[in-house]
Amino acid sequence: MSLIHCRLRLMMGLLLFSFLAAIASTASAQTTNSVTLSGYIRDKANGEALINATLRLNPGSFTVQTNAYGFYSVTLPQGNYTLQVTYTGYDEYSRELVINQSTSLDIPLQVAPAAMEEVIVQGEKKLKRTNTVALGIQQLTMNQVRKIPAFMGEPDLVKALLTLPGITTVGEGASGFNVRGGNVDENLIIMDEAPVFNASHMLGFFSVFNPDAVKNVTLYKGAFPSEYGGRASSVLDIRMKDGNNQHLAVNGGIGNIFSRLSVEGPLQKDKSSFIVAARRSYIDVLAKPFLKAEDRDNTLYFYDLTAKANYTINENNTLFLSGYFGRDVFGVGDEARFKWGNATGTLRWNHLFSPKLFLNTSVYYSKYDYSLAFKSDDANAGESYDWTSNIQTLGVKPTLTWYVNNKHQLKGGVNYLHYNFFPGQGIAESDGVKNDITLSRRYGSEAAVFIEDNWKINPKWNLQAGLRLNRYAYLGNTTVYYYRDTTANVRKPLDHTEEVESGKAVSTWSFLEPRLSVRYELKKNTYLKAGVSRSTQYLHLLSNTASPTPVDLYFPSTNNINPSITDQVSAGIVTVPQSIPLEFSAEVFYKKMDDVLDYIDNASLDLNPLVEGDLMMGKGKSYGLELEVKKESGRLTGWVNYTLSRSLRKTEGISKNDWYLSRFDRTHVVNVSTSYTLNKRWDLAASFNFGSGVPTTYPDQRFDFQDLPVPYNGTGKRNEYRLPAYHRLDVSATLKGKNTKKLKSEWVFGIYNLYGRQNAYTIYFRANEDNPQQKEAVRLSILGSIIPSITWNFKF
Repeated sequence: MSLIHCRLRLMMGLLLFSFLAAIASTASAQTTNSVTLSGYIRDKANGEALINATLRLNPGSFTVQTNAYGFYSVTLPQGNYTLQVTYTGYDEYSRELVINQSTSLDIPLQVAPAAMEEVIVQGEKKLKRTNTVALGIQQLTMNQVRKIPAFMGEPDLVKALLTLPGITTVGEGASGFNVRGGNVDENLIIMDEAPVFNASHMLGFFSVFNPDAVKNVTLYKGAFPSEYGGRASSVLDIRMKDGNNQHLAVNGGIGNIFSRLSVEGPLQKDKSSFIVAARRSYIDVLAKPFLKAEDRDNTLYFYDLTAKANYTINENNTLFLSGYFGRDVFGVGDEARFKWGNATGTLRWNHLFSPKLFLNTSVYYSKYDYSLAFKSDDANAGESYDWTSNIQTLGVKPTLTWYVNNKHQLKGGVNYLHYNFFPGQGIAESDGVKNDITLSRRYGSEAAVFIEDNWKINPKWNLQAGLRLNRYAYLGNTTVYYYRDTTANVRKPLDHTEEVESGKAVSTWSFLEPRLSVRYELKKNTYLKAGVSRSTQYLHLLSNTASPTPVDLYFPSTNNINPSITDQVSAGIVTVPQSIPLEFSAEVFYKKMDDVLDYIDNASLDLNPLVEGDLMMGKGKSYGLELEVKKESGRLTGWVNYTLSRSLRKTEGISKNDWYLSRFDRTHVVNVSTSYTLNKRWDLAASFNFGSGVPTTYPDQRFDFQDLPVPYNGTGKRNEYRLPAYHRLDVSATLKGKNTKKLKSEWVFGIYNLYGRQNAYTIYFRANEDNPQQKEAVRLSILGSIIPSITWNFKF
């Protein structure tokens, strides 16, 4: 047996021993008269499970929050208690209880009337961030997302995230988002447990998440829980609605360029339900009458379908089935067609072994694919080109949560993923001659075991400690390439290739990832927090552009590409003063990154069977300060935040072996997002963003070739310059309709880029038309004009 396997078994044994020891010690501490109160907290009107609802029992100040499936469990002595349950936007639930034995109690919460909502929000707000132990947790409700002015009037989850501290993008229309100086592929985006590899529609202007189908959004950017792995920067956990199990409900909206519709209702009242949500853009249809005749066959649209169903077998077992399918289509007549899209599916089983032992088992599948097709408009030319690529993931994840007592909540489980990468196939045809470039499929597997304890040490100290043990294998059934080592900024020479049989491990890695967060109550409603974590990443997005595109390539760690490792430490303070309805937070962080993927100058990434020869491994670091003020009660609500940060990379052979700014460095970022209730019918909202320009490389020297000047970068240093600073103001006004018992509606009027700022997406150089010997810089702006929108939303 290899040394790696011996160490792996030893670490797994130690992990299991620690788990059992913690169970034994906490179990022995329980008193004989302890009983357990458990159950689910749901929305009374539609039966939706409420995530992170807060339940308190007095005397004794027993406090617990529901998990990701709305379940709670609290252990306490027998006796008489006052039960209180709070959740943002809902009436407080209160009742007297006599608890003499373990009891199951499901609690329905009623949505608060508008007049009471600000009182409820204020009471819940004080518990929201201060109740979490870990740092860097950002949560958004869909009501908050809908209030943020959005492009073309469509509420967008990812665009809403960009208003939060530490979360940026490299430019207008860029796909994905960057967290604390990391790349877009370093974010684990999961929708009902299934990973989503490209979360963008229309090249980044919209996200794939239908706001009518989303229930809860949580972003972890610090020491995220040990159940998550495989990414280095953040986790975006999106939970879909379960569907209304009380009555049929229809939601939708009609906007400038696309519409959406969702239908939900009971399959069997109180026992099963479903939701189906769909969107489709129609900008190509609306624009067709205004186009020239030769352009009317062009296509530009996207669509997506989200569906979910659940069935309660009995009080201890519930099944969930959910899925997503979406696609973007760009076409220029019959000459060019570009498609990309995601498909996911999740089967989940919730099982309650006892009031204190909760099991969730998920089996999920995810696929991302794209295709490009070109052909000559000359029927006699016989020229065409087709390119396809995809990545598929199949995973299983059973997770067990044990509510041992009021001091310990243990969570443990395993996670297995199998990756199937198809880097691409390109078939070119000219004059009847075909040229087929098909890259070998790549396979990988990731196995992990994890454990975590949330420990309430005493009324002032809380600890969240976790371990995750990963083993990743790059698998055979492919062609393996071996290169001669070089640290120079040049393509590595190929040494030899080898055909490896299916199932055989080419390279393996094992990592132990500690995650530790601690919270200390300095005084009432003021908490100090600190955290440290390690995370590893085994797949990489190959892109040498500032903004990834849908045709960029996902690639596994191989014998030539090491997994990247990120260590992060952070510390901060959060306080909610008693005298004013504001929440203040400050957080500092430092990230150290090893084996970060980098590229030689002018790397060839498209359909290159020797692409690994163009890749290099470097290191990185990022650090910063995040400040935020939030107000969540009253007629004026919103937040203001400021981020000061740096993100740097260093790779031997690049930029003269010095540290250089990464493409994701945004030194200063300011976000202001606010909404104001003018009266019962009108709501006003505004969002402002300012950020330092994205680092870039410009030519600083020239040489003449055939009497024409050719600019180039003579210093050999990357990202020595910056694009101009980015800033934009968006506003919106919402007019609520005259609602009836059956129909509720509203009109949303918006203006994106209110003062018409022409933000630079990039700057390129070209020859002056009047004097070809002279080069001129040209600013390219994706959206440089004022964009109005109007949307009608309805619900019945």
